[in-house]
Amino acid sequence: MRKETFVRTMSDHDPGGRSVPALEPTVSRPRSSERRRLQQSFFFGVANGGLLLLGDALIHPVLVLTVFVSQLTERGLLVGLVPAMSVSLWFLPQAIAAAFVEGRRRQLPWATWGGIVRALAIGILAAVVLARGVGPSPTLLTVFFVCYAVYNLAAGFAFVPLVELTARAVPPDRRGFFFSQRNLWGAVLSLAAGFAVQQALVFEEAGFAILFAASFAALSLAAYTTLWIVERPVPPRPRSFASWVAELPRLLARRPVRRFLVFRSLLALSTIADPFFVVYAQRVLGLPAETVGFYLALSALARILANPLWGWVVQHWGNRQLLQLATLVRVFMPLVALGIQPILGWERLVPRLDDPQRVVLVTFAFVFVAYGVTLSAQMLANFTAVLELAHPEERPTLVGVTNTILGVVALVPMLGGLVVDRFGYSAVFALALALSLLALLASGLLPASRRQPA
Repeated sequence: MRKETFVRTMSDHDPGGRSVPALEPTVSRPRSSERRRLQQSFFFGVANGGLLLLGDALIHPVLVLTVFVSQLTERGLLVGLVPAMSVSLWFLPQAIAAAFVEGRRRQLPWATWGGIVRALAIGILAAVVLARGVGPSPTLLTVFFVCYAVYNLAAGFAFVPLVELTARAVPPDRRGFFFSQRNLWGAVLSLAAGFAVQQALVFEEAGFAILFAASFAALSLAAYTTLWIVERPVPPRPRSFASWVAELPRLLARRPVRRFLVFRSLLALSTIADPFFVVYAQRVLGLPAETVGFYLALSALARILANPLWGWVVQHWGNRQLLQLATLVRVFMPLVALGIQPILGWERLVPRLDDPQRVVLVTFAFVFVAYGVTLSAQMLANFTAVLELAHPEERPTLVGVTNTILGVVALVPMLGGLVVDRFGYSAVFALALALSLLALLASGLLPASRRQPA
């Protein structure tokens, strides 16, 4: 009979020196078996992230779904509601998820079922759009918002157990590289999604059904890959919901957490204009619908090229500098949008342009290059920065609660729709510029980073 021992790895220890509850008894295994376990988790974890980002890119809330909804309604408030839902409904259920899954022995079932529900919501939407077509329709608009709400709520709930699952499967000294690889391959697949969007929208109404069906397929594969991540179960640490709630004030009172929340809230507010850049390009600047696919591909390419740079920044400088640089880049998005019409109105310049529309296309592309570069940094920091702030035993709570607070702030793009309806596009771009500058100033409050091991 084989002797059973307690096996520990680097993932069982907190970098700050605090002890973590031992893993469940398991049969002692050779190092090669442990390496295979890590390699399997690393590969399928990266594949999971890439497929999730592909599914999201095919129905990108800013570049695809805002165009879709704008064909169903003229109301700017409803167009602005799309990206507000994509962020707020993703964030809001995470505190509930944290309270529900924290202390549980296994996280894999919750992460998997959340992924399945997420995929099914888009699959239903694809079937409805394929059956009914696209056009002004209160019924289709209602179906869309219900399916999209379920999609984001399921994704948000699944995020908390997925992060904890990853933290258990990947050692701390490999997490920076792991999330960088997820980001990189997600950006590569998003680049392919950009070309797919460009081709699909040529088919007009049928193109949206194709994109929804392709997203459903990618998200289904992502749910499948979750099953192959090798979780290291921990002994359950059950506690009552009342004690969990009682612990929240202490957690949120920590100065690094407070400062991070102030900065991230301002950064979330600065996205108030995000859903209106592509609508502005079409309705005001006169760019064709297939331009959306070009800008999506360009944004994905920017993410790919920026990813190694951001990985280097985290490795050598830390998350604080990463977030500061990302916020600085975001400032250029409303700047370009505000400057393009005055430039085109310059009487001495326009007659010298051979093709003014091409100039508009290229100039406005800088908005989406900046968007891709910023998104690459934020996606990396959203994982690494929060994990850096959290003690191992409070990871689900800190991730869930901070994201739920940010989910309330993330409703701001919907208010952007009201600004557009009443004051026009220039007003919402100016507001976004002011908020971006405030976020840049607030980034100085972020706690000093703990660099990843080289």
